[in-house]
Amino acid sequence: MTSQGSAPRGGWVERHILGSGGFGTVTLWENQESDERIALKRCRLQNEMNAKHRQRWEQEITIMKRLDHPNVIAVRDVPPPLDVGKDSLPLLAMEYCSGGDLRKVLNRPEHCCGLPELQVRFLARDVARAIEYLHGKRIIHRDLKPENIVLQNIEDRIVYKLIDLGYAKELDQGSVCTSFVGTLQYLAPELFASQKYTCTVDYWSFGTVVFECITGIRPFLPSMAPVLWHREVCQKKVDDICAILDSTGKVRFSQKLPTPNHLCRTLQVYFEQWLRMMLYWDPKARGGGIDPDQRRPNCFVLLDNLLEMKIVHVLNVSANQMMSYPVVEKQTLQELQRILSEETKIPVEEQEILLASGITPDPEKPAAQCWSKPGEEDWIVFLFRKSTSVINNNDKQAKPIPLMVQNIIREPNTLLPYQEQRRAWAESVCFCQEQVTDLKTLILAQRAAILDVLRVNTKFLQKKTEMMQDIGQLQAKGDFFRMSLQHDIQRYNDQAASGGITSSSMYAKWKKMGEDLKQIKELSWRMTELDEQARALQTKIVELHKSPFAKSKQTDVLEELTTKAEKLYQDLRLATKEQRRTLSDHSPMVNVVHKCVLVRHKAMADLYTHLGKASSCKAEIKKLLPDISAGCDEIKQSIERLTTNQKQRQNDLWYLVKKALSGVNNQSGASVLRQELKGDISNLPPQSAVSDSSSSGLESLKIIEDNKQTQAHLSNLFDNVLHEHDSFVSSLHDMTWDFLGPSSGDTK
Repeated sequence: MTSQGSAPRGGWVERHILGSGGFGTVTLWENQESDERIALKRCRLQNEMNAKHRQRWEQEITIMKRLDHPNVIAVRDVPPPLDVGKDSLPLLAMEYCSGGDLRKVLNRPEHCCGLPELQVRFLARDVARAIEYLHGKRIIHRDLKPENIVLQNIEDRIVYKLIDLGYAKELDQGSVCTSFVGTLQYLAPELFASQKYTCTVDYWSFGTVVFECITGIRPFLPSMAPVLWHREVCQKKVDDICAILDSTGKVRFSQKLPTPNHLCRTLQVYFEQWLRMMLYWDPKARGGGIDPDQRRPNCFVLLDNLLEMKIVHVLNVSANQMMSYPVVEKQTLQELQRILSEETKIPVEEQEILLASGITPDPEKPAAQCWSKPGEEDWIVFLFRKSTSVINNNDKQAKPIPLMVQNIIREPNTLLPYQEQRRAWAESVCFCQEQVTDLKTLILAQRAAILDVLRVNTKFLQKKTEMMQDIGQLQAKGDFFRMSLQHDIQRYNDQAASGGITSSSMYAKWKKMGEDLKQIKELSWRMTELDEQARALQTKIVELHKSPFAKSKQTDVLEELTTKAEKLYQDLRLATKEQRRTLSDHSPMVNVVHKCVLVRHKAMADLYTHLGKASSCKAEIKKLLPDISAGCDEIKQSIERLTTNQKQRQNDLWYLVKKALSGVNNQSGASVLRQELKGDISNLPPQSAVSDSSSSGLESLKIIEDNKQTQAHLSNLFDNVLHEHDSFVSSLHDMTWDFLGPSSGDTK
């Protein structure tokens, strides 16, 4: 069933009326077989138009068919079943844009104080390209207004397109004025006054549309009657971009964009500069002339530069202050930090900057690494102060309540004229929206802080694990060394007591080695204490994940309150003229704003508490990590010292053997020593080989007997020493140490 009940025509069905203007009505038609949809416009004044006007209408359609630009509505062929006869004015078939027109978008309650920054960017760029294209074709639109800008969703992005191109430009001035009834606020002053004009009339209209998209209201006295409006606005100074009536009824001009709006402060400054150029009262100065290098109007050059500018958004977390800065390709991160220091009073060395991913920017890379392509959610950089382990909730700045909202909160029963009440309620809606945005941004800050803690904690845990593995290695090797040392000292004492070889310096060194083992015990105790502190810290870090702000949907209550505020505003906007004459109080809106403030206050307090916990955890990691790193170094040094002591003790044992054998050499000669080293004790030299002297037989027998006894004693001692040493060395080198795990200081 169609909206007008018309029957299908050749498979085409009329769906509903899309809109109507001064000359025509646009209707949506859909093909039942192909699902193709077109917007069909027919002239509704054809019975009132003479032959000259009819000729100009047909000529305009011919021109439209020659235009081809992505930001200008595309013309389609009229389907034969829908076409009209030769005696009727021709129809205009156009592509169907499902997003509706810009006026419907601006009328949504969530846009009562302007569009989001991203949509302002897209709209300004798309419409500027369309206007520059038309002017290049020597076409002046003359009727730029939100109703003549439509939206089409292409590849997940809204594209803005111009419609109703120049239908009135060839008509007489009387018809022009008739066609603009109700949209005079978008007319350039010279067009309104029926003066000669150029393409700069489109600049004024374009600037007015962009201003309304930024703020939600038109720039100059939007509620004033046209004739009075012209008389007042013509008094504006060159750089004035808006005018309002104050509480006394006096006109106040301004060179600044009114607040609240949704632009970052950097874009506000540059758009103010651009709007001054577009809203010059003098048509010759409007647009800024022609750029000599690019040979394009300066207004389009400036807008391109503005929209291509890279803007970094930085949240000073402790102050809850959002800042924005334009950055250039060669600007260093250190230069950006110096700018931050000037504004926040946080010294560069105290700044801790985190990207949304929780990663710290690379100081060797330019500041542009903190920028991302504009999207629905800009990539925000978060600024923390290093020395603050706990964020002071009292330092944060509460977002100021707009003045008009303060007035209705202070006196909710004070009755205001409709336009003032509507603006006060619009600012109330925007205030509620800002609370949602602020809370979401701080939640992102907490998420970045937690990710940063987890990243740092990963390295911390690796170092702590290394410490515990190494201390385990040290303890095991120390225990083995202690047992073997005790055994060696015991055997040394035993052989010394039986008249064996002794060395006071060697014995003192061994005793000193035993004293050194006490340091291993003390080191082990300190590492255990560090491990306990690290375990307690891990418990705190796990608790961070249990934060309610670590989960999604933590702004539900504020979003519900914002929705209520938007509905109240929409009901007020849609009130009939009779209802508008009846003044009403502000209690419903004030109640919503009051609840919003209370919810925000509690949520912010809780959020800053959790931010403080994350900051405290990171501070503890930074405090413990140097101690653990130093502990790892001490463990490695202790292992090296233990290994050195072991080698020294082995050298001492061999020195003892050498000393014992040296005594044998002095008494029995080199040949006896060589035989003893070979272990061939049974093949002793004959008596004649011992002495060839002619001494008496009794003396010779005594020497031989002494030699036999000394040889037997040393042989016994040597065998015992070699046996014990070989056993110890064999057990030390052949023992499997795998159960201790790899030592971080070992190399293969």
